Amino acid sequence: MKNSKPLIYTFLSLSLLCILTLSCTEQREDISKEKVKEPEGIIVSLKDGKEFYDTYSERRAKLIRKYENSLNKRTIKKEGSDEPNLTQDSESESDTMVGDFVPTRYVEFDYEKLKAYIKFIEQEADGAEVSISNLRIYLTNYPNKDKFEDGKPIKEPRRNSVMMVPTTTNGKKDFAFYTADDSEDGQRKAYLLTEELQDTGESTGGKQKTKASLAPGSFLKPAGPPPPPQNQQSLYGNEGGLRPPS
Repeated sequence: MKNSKPLIYTFLSLSLLCILTLSCTEQREDISKEKVKEPEGIIVSLKDGKEFYDTYSERRAKLIRKYENSLNKRTIKKEGSDEPNLTQDSESESDTMVGDFVPTRYVEFDYEKLKAYIKFIEQEADGAEVSISNLRIYLTNYPNKDKFEDGKPIKEPRRNSVMMVPTTTNGKKDFAFYTADDSEDGQRKAYLLTEELQDTGESTGGKQKTKASLAPGSFLKPAGPPPPPQNQQSLYGNEGGLRPPS
């Protein structure tokens, strides 16, 4: 019997460990199953969403289509056509008709890439010691040419799209921003942009320096404008899938 006591103790210990493990597992499962409430100010009803879409169709998409088609006709006439193009801009024409401009109606993003983008801008904001206040969505339009200045091809010339950029609060206003190293103090900071995406020349964030780090004469700044920031990092997010036509 004496030799059996250690075995009993071992069995009881293992049994208790299994019970605790199962209890923790069930607790984690209960936490993971907690229902998330509908976020306030975000969700739009099905009825309102359809009305938004239909209103854009009536008040915007038709005008965009008519305008872009008129540009096509002007181009044809400019290239040497003696006879004016008499094709009418019928609103009932098929969207798949050859030569008929089809306005973009939505842009979709790969879900995993979108999550990676969110993590990236959060990382950049943390490095600059600022908080993201909003994710601003700009309405954009691809230029009518084959490629950008850096040689990157433009897949859908003239088409509407969107562009995302994070904002941070400075004072009482939100600013879009990019991150860069301050050439004067080496700190990683957020450089503010106007609503038209022009560089304001102002920055915010950066780690606070201690008084001990201030050397005599460090408050003296050289005359003239400060040197430009280094290692600039754009936080613009784009390249979603345009629908229609592709």
